[in-house]
Amino acid sequence: MEYATPVRRMFANILDVILFFLTLIIGYIIWWLIVLGRGQTPGKQLLGIRAVKRDGDQSGWGNTFIREVVKAVAHSFVIGFFADVVLLLMDDDEHRSLSDRVANTVVIRNQPSAM
Repeated sequence: MEYATPVRRMFANILDVILFFLTLIIGYIIWWLIVLGRGQTPGKQLLGIRAVKRDGDQSGWGNTFIREVVKAVAHSFVIGFFADVVLLLMDDDEHRSLSDRVANTVVIRNQPSAM
């Protein structure tokens, strides 16, 4: 598994905020619900990264939902938008954020599909 870099994860978060407003919120929520089962948000999908469980198994809809809710609460009420990135930079080689720790996930780069 190749872990996603903190910079790539930061840009995925920024893209999620931009896309949230560009799609008039409803479009973003529908897109978010579709890709959530793959361990992604729209921003993560566009940047080719996704969350998986630490053992490499698929994160799934429920686990990813919990991860994203924790991230939203942390961003909104506790530590602000860029605090996750600060935690990533100060952390271990897996670049796990607070939301990753709660959901027991890591964010990795998508592997190219073999055709």
